[in-house]
Amino acid sequence: MKLEYVIINKDDNKKLKDILKKRLYISTELLKKLKYSDCIYVNGKVEHVNYIVKEYDNILVDLQKYINKKNAQKFEDKFTIKDEPIDILYEDEYLLIVNKPSNMPTHPSTDNYENTLSNIVASYLKKQGIYNIHIVTRLDKNTTGICIFAKNEYIQELFVRLKNKINIKKEYIAIVNGIIENDVGIIEKRIKRMDNTIILRCTTDDSSGDYAKTEYKVLKRNKRENYTVLKVILHTGRTHQIRVHMIDIGHILLGDTLYAEHYNIKNIDRLISRQALHAYKVSFTHPITNEFIQVTAKIPEDMQSLIEK
Repeated sequence: MKLEYVIINKDDNKKLKDILKKRLYISTELLKKLKYSDCIYVNGKVEHVNYIVKEYDNILVDLQKYINKKNAQKFEDKFTIKDEPIDILYEDEYLLIVNKPSNMPTHPSTDNYENTLSNIVASYLKKQGIYNIHIVTRLDKNTTGICIFAKNEYIQELFVRLKNKINIKKEYIAIVNGIIENDVGIIEKRIKRMDNTIILRCTTDDSSGDYAKTEYKVLKRNKRENYTVLKVILHTGRTHQIRVHMIDIGHILLGDTLYAEHYNIKNIDRLISRQALHAYKVSFTHPITNEFIQVTAKIPEDMQSLIEK
């Protein structure tokens, strides 16, 4: 992948590094790596980032050259290869979007280095000569659905630096215990980490939490089995946001034993063995092509059977 830019009049006499940051959206951290890889060119010649640019200078950044200089062995030490089938929903030279199954973490951790979605994606991308994993969106271990991976560090950073332009919209299907009477609703409550735990979150009315906004619409109500099926739209992306906001309005995801145990709710897993949450739809403006991308992931059988019940 190569980035190109021709210097315009108002950029004249500025430092090259400032142009790379402002016009090509390269972060300071990535720029530190690029400048030692001999992959930044001005008019076909390798240049230092302190070079003073002139109008009509042709800037080129050869990201592929930088990537190829990386040590593939370090990559394989970090990601034990797990060659298993992968449910690909969308792919181009910049992005890979997959459907994550339940009972699978998105990325390795201290207690699970091998059986993760990232290990499977690593195996798949290695066959394309790509020795890096860059997660754009991630899901909890037992949440199913859409995960986005960038094929290089630069693309991943664009999702942060061009956040407003890319405008990711995430839609989930959730099933909660009890009957929600209102057909639609919006929850705006700050979320913080609970005291004495690194996992559990809760809502708070003070400034100690992060702002969070969740919108929901009732799709179905099963009064006999006492649960409600929801479409949920995230306007922010906080850890456990849907799970915590549902608890705030008096409901809990079916199968969510983690929070059910904390709040002493019994038999939450009688109908489904994991939290009933599925990342169903994602849409955004492509950071490179500017195309509108919309992807959906089929609802898994354990949740679909409850929806149809």
